Amino acid sequence: MNSIDIESKKFLGQPKNFVSIFNALLFDGQQVLKPEYLKDENSELVMNVSSKHVDIIKRYEDGTYLDLFVIESQSYVDPSMVARVMEYESVARMRYIRQNFKKHVPMHTRLPMILTVVLYVGESKWNAAKRLSELEIIHPGFEDMFNEFKLNLIELNTNHKYNTGEKATQDFFDLLRMIYRKQILKEDLDREFNRDALYFAYVVTKNKELLSIYQKNEKGDVKVCRALDEMFEESTNKGIQMGIKQGIEQGIEQGIEQGIEQGIEQGIERGVKNTQIKIAIKMLVRNDQTLEEISEIVGLDLDALRELKKSI
Repeated sequence: MNSIDIESKKFLGQPKNFVSIFNALLFDGQQVLKPEYLKDENSELVMNVSSKHVDIIKRYEDGTYLDLFVIESQSYVDPSMVARVMEYESVARMRYIRQNFKKHVPMHTRLPMILTVVLYVGESKWNAAKRLSELEIIHPGFEDMFNEFKLNLIELNTNHKYNTGEKATQDFFDLLRMIYRKQILKEDLDREFNRDALYFAYVVTKNKELLSIYQKNEKGDVKVCRALDEMFEESTNKGIQMGIKQGIEQGIEQGIEQGIEQGIEQGIERGVKNTQIKIAIKMLVRNDQTLEEISEIVGLDLDALRELKKSI
């Protein structure tokens, strides 16, 4: 288990943080789902599904309404994620049936809903399938028979701003957006961020500035944005300077190449010119051809030949 997996369970496994992810995706941050109705799921079902890399599984119970929520945190783009989530949910349903019914599911029995959310915390763009129809080949004429499956995906590297309704997860979401976009809004410069969210953001991004800020502040909320803004500005300036340096070096290199080519070209031209003059002088000394004939043979114009004849 790597550090991201461990910190995911510590941070997102807290009931108020866990349930806020689902409230963000389903209800735009409204506190429809309550943390006090969450229960840790430690059954054989969970162990079976968890062995297939599902990160956190909890059960939500409110009266007779029973849900099994599954949240998966991925730090890379998995092309087969939509198929994997289908497998998780199928395994979970079959396990529930085997554990709760001896032979078959009684008529009119309703199974608990299983809802999976993939929280993508990577910086690179999610370019894998989000629907099963984007992963499988659907032949013409079979569209109506195909059973679609849609991935419930939260991407933190896009322009979309999620509202979690919970400070810790909202701070984590916003920190990742700032770091990936390298942009701090003016109204966020003096904003204070949850310390646990700050550390989890460091674990995910490996941003050393976040770790430095975290270590300097032992408790309470932390101001982060001004330090990040300076880091982004310094990074931008370094990029500009590097670009200028590379441009100058490239310009010098091109200038040298052009100078060499031009020198060779001029040398060739001068060599040809000198050869023409030497041949023309010999023909003028022999004086057995007209200037027009000599001009046509050696390629010098008449005026140049007349000047050359005067100097002999």
